[in-house]
Amino acid sequence: RMDRQRDWGLYVHTFFSLVPPGEHFESHPEYFAEINGERIPNTQLCLTNPGVFDLVVRGLAERMAQRPEAKYWSVSQNDTYYPCQCDSCLAMDARYGGPSGTLLRFVNRVAREFPDRTISTLAYQYTRKPPKHVRPRHNVVIRLCSIECSFVETLAEGKDEANVAFREDLEAWARISPQLYIWDYVTNFREYLVPHPNCHVMAPNLRYFVRQGAIGIFEQGDSGCRVGDFVRLRAWYLAHLLWNPDADEQRLLDEFTNGYYGAAGPYLRQIIALMSDAGRRAGIPIRCFMSD
Repeated sequence: RMDRQRDWGLYVHTFFSLVPPGEHFESHPEYFAEINGERIPNTQLCLTNPGVFDLVVRGLAERMAQRPEAKYWSVSQNDTYYPCQCDSCLAMDARYGGPSGTLLRFVNRVAREFPDRTISTLAYQYTRKPPKHVRPRHNVVIRLCSIECSFVETLAEGKDEANVAFREDLEAWARISPQLYIWDYVTNFREYLVPHPNCHVMAPNLRYFVRQGAIGIFEQGDSGCRVGDFVRLRAWYLAHLLWNPDADEQRLLDEFTNGYYGAAGPYLRQIIALMSDAGRRAGIPIRCFMSD
């Protein structure tokens, strides 16, 4: 188990933490992504620019000196789209099968500079598809994100187009990654109070990640609201499954609802089952960003 505060020096979406546009864009616009022929200060970095590599390595070295106990350091894309489209980046994308290859080649180079630390990056949105002709180094963690998927059906067997594509990407990353982490989603970030009928898939999905060799799993739920869709139940239930993926999920559900709700526990379980059944019958994707 990793303690985020102790073990992580930088956690996620760190490009601009390491190369801040406010400090560098005016003097070095070439450090930042070129989009439609123009350098833009609010998207991503230009990962083929030597100056970007030097700044990232220098920034990490300075932070590591301040946090020598931290083992994991994220070098990962910002939470936006639009990777660099300069000629050099596009050529590297073509060589390695897409932006994930350009990112991974960059991260591998950074990881070589810090052999006693673990460098984490994302397989997320435009970098989710595994690259060609390059593999993560032994001290590189790939954090694969399921944000596009439908969460009313299992990721291992679901027929939704997004789930099929994610399954292909996950199994391909599992074949090449010595350290594969999963970033999964278990709530509706757009409508926290709307029922999110995914209780029946959380345990099967977690076990699927384990079967694919994941050595770390983060289940991102509703951290900002105490009165959302069974917030405490999800946290407790998933914590126990993360500790023991083979635990009996129905027994866990019974234990929490009886212990937390008392005599109302059986009725709450009926409501949860009703929501899951309604989601399955609806025959539509249930994603983690949906309006009513």
